[in-house]
Amino acid sequence: MNFFDIAILLFTLELIFNKYISEKVFLYSLYLAVVTAIAQIFTVGYKWQYMPIYFLICLYAVKYTFKFSLSTTFLKYTSSLIIGITYITSFLIIYYLPIPEFNIEDKKYSVGYEQIHIISNQRTQPKAFVEISNLNINSNRELLVDIYYPSNDPTEPIQLFRNASTNWGETVIHYLNRTWNINLPTFLFSHLNLSFLDVSMGLEPINKNIPVVIYTHGWAGEKIFATDQLINIASQGYLVVALDHTGLAMFTELPSGTIYNTGSTEASTKVFDVMKEMSIDIQDTVNHLDNLNYQINLDDVSIIGHSTGGGSAYLYCQTNKCSTIILQDPFFVPVIEELGNIELNTKSYFIYSQDWYEGYEDQESISEIEVYRKYTINKDYAEGFYLTNSAHYDFVAFGAISQLTSYTFLKGTINYEDSLKTNNYFNLTALRNSEMIETEFLKLIKDSN
Repeated sequence: MNFFDIAILLFTLELIFNKYISEKVFLYSLYLAVVTAIAQIFTVGYKWQYMPIYFLICLYAVKYTFKFSLSTTFLKYTSSLIIGITYITSFLIIYYLPIPEFNIEDKKYSVGYEQIHIISNQRTQPKAFVEISNLNINSNRELLVDIYYPSNDPTEPIQLFRNASTNWGETVIHYLNRTWNINLPTFLFSHLNLSFLDVSMGLEPINKNIPVVIYTHGWAGEKIFATDQLINIASQGYLVVALDHTGLAMFTELPSGTIYNTGSTEASTKVFDVMKEMSIDIQDTVNHLDNLNYQINLDDVSIIGHSTGGGSAYLYCQTNKCSTIILQDPFFVPVIEELGNIELNTKSYFIYSQDWYEGYEDQESISEIEVYRKYTINKDYAEGFYLTNSAHYDFVAFGAISQLTSYTFLKGTINYEDSLKTNNYFNLTALRNSEMIETEFLKLIKDSN
């Protein structure tokens, strides 16, 4: 909980127990509760979880102003019970649906942030993306790209998403409802636009040849879903690039409008073609980096790919020089179906969720762990690990988005803090090509060689 959470809850608690404090203390508590609530709305932003608390503050303000009191003991006890239940409910909601705060531990550099818009005049929207989105096939290919870069300038946490034209938390709910035919309330994740990240815009990049790391998300993922890991990598001296694969991404906020992903893999004629076009997105992005004001080393480019992004990372590195590939639950079955095997030519670090390591997948084809064990060639380039007590989305920040995801299929029972710490260790060790050591949550796949 942050300062406003604690302050508002404490002041409201004093109002509830007003009969045990003096009128003067009650009045001070009421003033402070009102001021804190207003300050919270203007400095942090509106959060629906506070509505019961705002209601209680208004209730006590009206009661004090009009000297209102209940006439019977029964009504007093009933109102006290309702107020108590309202307060406890609000406390639990605020606790279990917190505003995400993405902090950096052991940072070597501060992290700067920039978003760029890439338009490819030589490339129209590929059919593979048009099939799964509201894209116009006759338009030029557009990409939105986040860049995190190391800087020696000081930073403080800011909110990158608060002023977005649409709320990405609501868009997540829309996608989940549409894809899995459920009916979650659209406001449930509306507080995600209030997320804090320890980055700043307009910082001066460090003056040295910076290695590059590209993040490619999975099916209907988002360039912001792994921000917690990406800013950590940037803080260690890397320029990190996260791109939305427009049309495949859950949503992309282009200047011309919002592009939505409209469904599951069943909407695609050929998933391999999606991955191939994703790899071209990576190429277009890398080509554009030369136009930016960063001193980077394009001879030292590494790729991190989650799920479908793992397939695109592999395909990109088949035709381009890569220093390292980090594959988080890579979705390689479509690659096997198209090419017959996974032939590695780059140092590749595989990390699977425990679900996928144990062979779980909601399909009848071979499992991804079988792909790793039986269809991966040149195993000298591979190191394989799995994340204990995890599911497919423990490689993105769902744990910080909502504690409730701990009880869904989206993630395993591993705590968000443990999954993030393990992912950070895995990513940096792989990028540095250092010896990977097993930890409490990171385990070696025994037949990796």
